[in-house]
Amino acid sequence: MAFYTVMIPPPGSGGPRDEIEQARLLPETFTWAAFIFGGLWLLGRRLWLATLIYGLLWGALFYAGSQFGMTRGALLIAHWTIAIFLGLEGHNLIARKLARQGWRLADVVEARDLAEAERRYFERALAGEAMPPRLPLPPARPQPVGPVPIIGLFPEARGR
Repeated sequence: MAFYTVMIPPPGSGGPRDEIEQARLLPETFTWAAFIFGGLWLLGRRLWLATLIYGLLWGALFYAGSQFGMTRGALLIAHWTIAIFLGLEGHNLIARKLARQGWRLADVVEARDLAEAERRYFERALAGEAMPPRLPLPPARPQPVGPVPIIGLFPEARGR
């Protein structure tokens, strides 16, 4: 079973039912396409900043390889490291892009495949059982006013 992150569009893009229908489900699994195709996968998903960083990183690696004599083995290890990172974090990059655009986390669904995840999410969302909105954090506790007790070797709270 895999987990799917459900993102819904920003408020004001329609009614509650429209938000449910426009939801995007992102699997929390290894992204083989990102692992194999790397920069092309980033371009295809319109992850411009990640593509720019990917290109700059490869440019820096090739520059270091030519100027400082990096071996082919070191470049190969760098390639596999970047590919594994993209494979592991590919869907998280998409989720962060959507969050920057105002999309909100609506639910996390466990299912065997995408069709079952969509069915489970739609059943929950239409029944009103999706994740409740986050409550605001309670106010911070006030700091003590008097001298603060110090635990350790120094008897007073004075710096040197």
